Amino acid sequence: MRLPLSDDPALNALRPEEVHVGLSGARVFRLRDDACRAAAVLKRVPDDRPDLADALGDEVSRATWLRRSGLTVPRVLERERSAAGPPRWVVFSHLPGTPAHEPGVALEHPRLVELLAEAARTVHDSPVSPVGGVVSHEGLGEELERAWERVDSGLVRRSWKGSRYEGTDPARALAEVERRVERAGPLREVVTHGDFCLPNVLVTADRRWGLVDLGRAGVADPHRDLSAMVGSLLSRLNPHFGRTDADRFLDAYGRDRVDPELISLHFGVDDFFWPVPTR
Repeated sequence: MRLPLSDDPALNALRPEEVHVGLSGARVFRLRDDACRAAAVLKRVPDDRPDLADALGDEVSRATWLRRSGLTVPRVLERERSAAGPPRWVVFSHLPGTPAHEPGVALEHPRLVELLAEAARTVHDSPVSPVGGVVSHEGLGEELERAWERVDSGLVRRSWKGSRYEGTDPARALAEVERRVERAGPLREVVTHGDFCLPNVLVTADRRWGLVDLGRAGVADPHRDLSAMVGSLLSRLNPHFGRTDADRFLDAYGRDRVDPELISLHFGVDDFFWPVPTR
């Protein structure tokens, strides 16, 4: 496969290996050198999904923002530069470590879950430093707006097909979630990853961590990340984790910083963003 890279011979010499993880719709390739070492990561928008270019452009700007906040995230090495719109491909630097969901990760569960909590606290305690005077707000209000767009377009009804929600009126369900958001009132806002799940945290045997898939990073209620990780630890996609790990994660994060009702509320909002089945 010929990669759509720049004229940089070092990048062009790397060998692509497609990675089939994630639900963003973008194609992801790990780029390896002659010694088979991972050197970079290419994200590319499929030709039949030009609508995904906006999300890839968001990831570029948000990765830059988080790096300037001192967090361990990929650098942007190269990107498509086109006056026609956002980039359709981007090359990021490769971070060391193994995705936390993989069974072969080098840390035992208690230490791994404690490291995930450390990562969450570090992100949430980072200074909110605007880049170019702009910070992306990703609060529940913004998420509700996008959820209503999905409900109105029919995407939610299609994504709920075959699930326990099939037969539920999405508009009525979202109106109830909206009332819960209103009752919650103003929420604390911190730096958040936005999709803080097991595959998006890389960990090493010496207890270092890094973050990938940053297209939803922004300023939001910290329970946005906490609910995502709890959901990931309880997901049937990660059967080697479970309730004990989810409880240990919240304990290590700090129960004094956790509101169970807000975690439940974020779960309720996330139900409207399930991917639409391809069949």
